[in-house]
Amino acid sequence: MSGMSTAAIISLGLSAAGTAAGFAGQLQQQQARQQAAAAAAAQSVYQAQVAFQNQELMRRRADDALQQGRTAEESSRRLTQQRLGAQAARLVAQGTDLEGSPTDILGDTAAAGEVDALTLRAHAAREAYGYQVAGVGYSNTGVLETTRALNAIDSPAYLGAGASLLSGASTLAEKWRNFQLNNGQGH
Repeated sequence: MSGMSTAAIISLGLSAAGTAAGFAGQLQQQQARQQAAAAAAAQSVYQAQVAFQNQELMRRRADDALQQGRTAEESSRRLTQQRLGAQAARLVAQGTDLEGSPTDILGDTAAAGEVDALTLRAHAAREAYGYQVAGVGYSNTGVLETTRALNAIDSPAYLGAGASLLSGASTLAEKWRNFQLNNGQGH
């Protein structure tokens, strides 16, 4: 090293200092990115939890809509039976024989009652289906947010800093090699 000029030593020193400063800067940037990624991951985890809770809420609403539909359908059928009984009683009280056109009246009442009951069932099924579709949407959102959280957590934290250090070390080694070669040739 005695044959190295002052300029060569200063150049190597500055290269080493530049490499160290670049590494430190990259390290700080990576730490800031990692903190931002951790915050994003925490937010995604929260959003995923909310989405999965909303999915469960939609499942419960769908179940409730179907149960209310069954109850309304049963009530409609009971009401139809009561109407039929009241109509039959009035017809009998009037002395009408329950054959022929009076049975058509009772049949029409029964058919209308069944249409009402089936309409209530269909309405409940549509409402439940809407909740089920919303639940699937919330489930998909939950999976997406969980994936985002995992991706944020799994990102390589110090890749940029390591690359900066390797690049600087490579440059420094190349300069050192050139100085060694130049000194060996008498320059």
